[in-house]
Amino acid sequence: MRAKRLLILLPFLAAPVAHAGDRVFCCEDATGHKVCGDPLPQACYNRAYREMSSGGITKRNVDAPMTADELARKLADDKARRDAEARAAERRRRDKALLESYGSVTEIEARRDTTLAAANQEIDNLRRRERELVDERKALGTRVAALKGKPVPARLAEDIGATDSELNALRGVITQKTREAETIRQRYDEDRTRYLELTAAASSTPR
Repeated sequence: MRAKRLLILLPFLAAPVAHAGDRVFCCEDATGHKVCGDPLPQACYNRAYREMSSGGITKRNVDAPMTADELARKLADDKARRDAEARAAERRRRDKALLESYGSVTEIEARRDTTLAAANQEIDNLRRRERELVDERKALGTRVAALKGKPVPARLAEDIGATDSELNALRGVITQKTREAETIRQRYDEDRTRYLELTAAASSTPR
């Protein structure tokens, strides 16, 4: 029976027992001298240190806590990296959509021309209305001149105000639509250039 108990206890007796002295923490203090101890010596607080085994083998290295400036730089660097990764991901998404949307440069050019034609037609219609309003305003001005200094009737004054207001608003819309047409042209030209770059790169890649 005693022999059986010894066999059961033998693995536990042979297993090493961990003690606090099985590790040691070492660092260089403020004067550059090596300081070691367990637990971590106070001289190592807020400094880089090594955790070592009792046999002198380094288990891990611990960096010193970052200063406020270092932390700010790290946060800025991390943000810049994330922003760059987001831009790269967005570029890949747009490239994929571009290649899936068009089968050739000719298709891009055709879509551009169709879209621009519709935008320019809208601008032409607005400019036609602008010319009509300019003519109406001239006619109203002629009526005022015919009064030769007499008081302008209320109805005529209202017509002049309404015409001027519509003309100003219309010219604002024309300016906006003209900018939109230019944006359309630039976007399709950029898509065309990028499509050529992507297809050229794909054709030159060894299969």
